[in-house]
Amino acid sequence: MKKILFAIICAVAAITATAQENKIAVNAGFLFPSTLNATVGYERSFTYGNAVEVYGEIGNHWKSGEGQFWKGYYWDGGIIYKHRLHRYKNGSFRVRFGPQFGAVERKFFIGIEGGFEYNYVFQNGCEFSIIQKNNVNFLHGDTFRNGLMLGFKIPF
Repeated sequence: MKKILFAIICAVAAITATAQENKIAVNAGFLFPSTLNATVGYERSFTYGNAVEVYGEIGNHWKSGEGQFWKGYYWDGGIIYKHRLHRYKNGSFRVRFGPQFGAVERKFFIGIEGGFEYNYVFQNGCEFSIIQKNNVNFLHGDTFRNGLMLGFKIPF
């Protein structure tokens, strides 16, 4: 009976220890010039606070005028490596960079994303994130996008 209880305690400890490794990230914000942006991603944490995120993103580069709001939409996806620069008591500061690909106004593009990310971890394991991102895209007219996004991450 002691062996069974010990095995159950070890299993519960292992499950709770790995619960913080995988997260679903949801972010939204404004990018310059005149762009709304929303991102959904899957983040996998590594040792020392580093992580990799696979994400999908949709945005709208709106134009002024009647009926022109949804004319400049885009979608893209990519993979981001997040390297931890500093760790705080309840948070971390990371630099993020990686490739992306997608389409804007039926024109495909490739690009590079970079920026910074600050995460604040709550007691239940959820995280609040502030992301400063910079995109440089090639093969179409919407070359540069940069701005600020707010979001949260839910562990599973």
